[in-house]
Amino acid sequence: MPKLIAIIGAGASGLVAAIVSARAGAKVKIFEKNSKIGKKILATGNGRCNVTNKSVKISNYHGLNPKFVNIAIDRFNTQVCRKFFSEIGVELTEGQNGRFYPASLQSSSVVKLLTYECERQNVEILLNQEVQSITKEGEKFALHVEGKKEYADSVLIATGGLAMPTLGASESGYEFAKSFGHTIIQTFASLVQLETKENFKSISGVKLQADVEIVQNREKIVFASGDVLFTSYGISGSAILDISRRVNKILQNSDEVIVNMDLMRQYSKEQLKNILLKRLKNSNAKSVALWLDGFVNSKLALFLSKDLRVKNADDLNTKDIVNLVYKLKNFKITAIGSRGFKSAEVTAGGVNTDEINPKTFESKLQKNLYFSGEVLDIDADCGGYNLHWAWASGYSAGTALV
Repeated sequence: MPKLIAIIGAGASGLVAAIVSARAGAKVKIFEKNSKIGKKILATGNGRCNVTNKSVKISNYHGLNPKFVNIAIDRFNTQVCRKFFSEIGVELTEGQNGRFYPASLQSSSVVKLLTYECERQNVEILLNQEVQSITKEGEKFALHVEGKKEYADSVLIATGGLAMPTLGASESGYEFAKSFGHTIIQTFASLVQLETKENFKSISGVKLQADVEIVQNREKIVFASGDVLFTSYGISGSAILDISRRVNKILQNSDEVIVNMDLMRQYSKEQLKNILLKRLKNSNAKSVALWLDGFVNSKLALFLSKDLRVKNADDLNTKDIVNLVYKLKNFKITAIGSRGFKSAEVTAGGVNTDEINPKTFESKLQKNLYFSGEVLDIDADCGGYNLHWAWASGYSAGTALV
């Protein structure tokens, strides 16, 4: 008799695990509470699906024990990932910063071909089937689903985290884990926009390239470089998403976090000072805002001009220019929160990995119970690393399930 495997969640991790275990001869059922497969996959990479990255390293991963990822990402590295997807019909193409996307540049291609391979391997996918609880009856697991019981020899919890609740995210995976004695590391939003104490409504929509850092006790603790977008609620953009994990981690025990931004990273302080002094020679009775316009975004020019002591550029002196340079190179904002799970791309925290076997992803507390993907206390940087973790952990779990 083939082994009966139940997988809870038809997301990235669950689908790969199903394919791998079904190929090895297991009878696999996936229980998905949504009406569609892979809803979160469809939303990734702005609809293009950032499948993986050219360079996947432990330094890209976070959690209480990031070393937990080592075996899985070594076994399912970028080359193995590309081969796996090529075999099911998804060719990958390299984009900026080593990011790989399906050649079609459509996330729907990835979902369609993962689904097709599941069907080809006789995986039974049950949609609109929400698992309410899991209990143990003798040697079998009993899944309580929509008023009935489904039995399995092994269960993989691949329910994902709390990010993107509109796509079906919930606490179910954590509740299943706790019912078998597992501990949950406190969850919080990561790769998410930040809310600020400062009011940036007047410069909402201004987007620029900047260096961003958090400094605590005179020590730089995190650095990012890339897009920064000012919004009515605060700040967004790739650089902000990159630091958001650390900001939200600090905010668990603090009311605010100071974020320092270099809005003119292309110039040194001395270069910027000389440029502005040179521009003063052609100020021609312009207002400070108009004088700055043409060098910086017009909304930002008006915003900056309000902090200066004079209205007319002709009245600016060297001290004013030095202060302006400092403001542009050390633009401080006060983060007081984030947009939360509703806007976050990923969940930090989750099932404690100390209670999971890193080779098999089997629970150390309950035999034949497995976990993979975002439900675990592992999250990653932006750039394809979170999806790679989903594939890699699903691959390892799927191999061990049989």
